[in-house]
Amino acid sequence: MQQRFLAIYPTLAQPQTALTGLWLVHSDEELLLQWLVDGCRANWQANRQIIKRIELTGSKSWQAVIAELSALSLFAESTAIIVTGKHKPDDDTLSALHAFADDAKAGNTAHHLLWLLPKQDKKAQNSKAFKLFDTQGTVIDGNISGENQRQQLLTIKADELGVKLHPSAWQVLMAHTENDLLSAYQTLWRLSLVADGVVDVPQLQTLLADGGSFTVFDLSDALLLGDANTALKIIHHLKHHDTAASIVLWAILKDARIIAAMKQGSDPLTLGVWRNKITAYQRLTRQLSPQAISQLLALGYDIDKTVKGLGDDNAWRLLEQAVLIFCQKSTISPA
Repeated sequence: MQQRFLAIYPTLAQPQTALTGLWLVHSDEELLLQWLVDGCRANWQANRQIIKRIELTGSKSWQAVIAELSALSLFAESTAIIVTGKHKPDDDTLSALHAFADDAKAGNTAHHLLWLLPKQDKKAQNSKAFKLFDTQGTVIDGNISGENQRQQLLTIKADELGVKLHPSAWQVLMAHTENDLLSAYQTLWRLSLVADGVVDVPQLQTLLADGGSFTVFDLSDALLLGDANTALKIIHHLKHHDTAASIVLWAILKDARIIAAMKQGSDPLTLGVWRNKITAYQRLTRQLSPQAISQLLALGYDIDKTVKGLGDDNAWRLLEQAVLIFCQKSTISPA
């Protein structure tokens, strides 16, 4: 069964219906693929599905996928597997996937397999693998056909961000970011941080003219204020702008080490703290416990290993965790 992204994406927020079976999504928009994964993740977590990711390095990599689908977890009843890579499964794997799809339809398994692929042309859509997902599962066409579809997508994301644009402002945004989904989304995201009420054309043009983007120094300011929501948004912005995770880690650890030194009695001026930020550092020095600082520094070590390819975790997820520790939050507050 084939569906358009616009049709299926809004339904992902319905946790009462667990996602199971075979899914394939193909698109040349990396951002759209990430949105689908993010939408699925909320559903997976609501249904206590363990999330795993498998990168295909060859046809034999599918054996690991089949093994996961066949395994029983001690901690959850089901697993969600994100598969990336273009290598097609062989005939034996196709048979195993077919059997899994039959079990999913019969309600005998609650596992979910999501295969992320670049745009598939007509020839690729005639392959055995594509046809299996089409007939026995769900194929999602994530390719954008024209500016109308792009605006529909952006309208959904604007609603999620809590941003409202005047119709004329929408026209300006679409014209300014023609055919560039990422640029338009980044503009909406920045508006979510500064806009209050309905955004009109002058407000939008001011933002577009500034053309600025957040830096790790903005992240430091948000951390010093204890503003977890803004700090996380800045991290997402830095990630989308291909800022190296190591640079973000440097900014977080710099502040953590300053606070650790101040707890030991060091003068903030000798640590390089600007006079106008001493009060903020002193406040955090009082508020952050020694245990929290130790946890931050230990987490920084784990992130550094991951960035260097010596760890299996996701560096950006760990950076988000560091922000929550820094801001003394277990979760973020709703926007």
